[in-house]
Amino acid sequence: MNPRPDMNWLLDNLVDYPHARHAVVLSADGLGQHHSKDVTAEQRERISATAAGIASLAKSAAPFASDTPTPYQMTMITYGNGYIFIITAGEGSTLVASGGFDIDINAFSDRMTHVVGRMRNELAVGARQAGQG
Repeated sequence: MNPRPDMNWLLDNLVDYPHARHAVVLSADGLGQHHSKDVTAEQRERISATAAGIASLAKSAAPFASDTPTPYQMTMITYGNGYIFIITAGEGSTLVASGGFDIDINAFSDRMTHVVGRMRNELAVGARQAGQG
C-alpha cells in the first residue's frame, strides 16, 4: 500500500486567506486524514466526526432538492461569528473548512472548490479494509 501524500501544505495554503481559520480532509467514515496548521488533534477528531455525519445527512436530503438523482456538493453552516464549509473532496473524502464572520463566502467556497478540483486524486481516501483502523 502506498503511503498517503502529505496534503497539509495544501490546507495551509487554503486557509492563507482573509478570515479563514482551519481546514481538515476526512474519510467518509469520519477519520481526519490531513489538516492545516494550528488544528489540534482534538479539533481534528471532533470536526471530522461532525462533518462526516453532516455530509451523510445532507446526502440523504437530496430527493428534497430534486426529483432526479443529484450528487451532494456542499453544506454551509452559519454561526454568529463564522462559518463551516463542507464539500466532497474526492472518492471517499470530504473537505471541511472554517472561516470567521467577515470571510467572503463566495470567494472562499470557490477557493475550496478550486483546490479540490486540482487535487481530487490526491485527496481521495480509499475504503478501509477489515482489520484496518
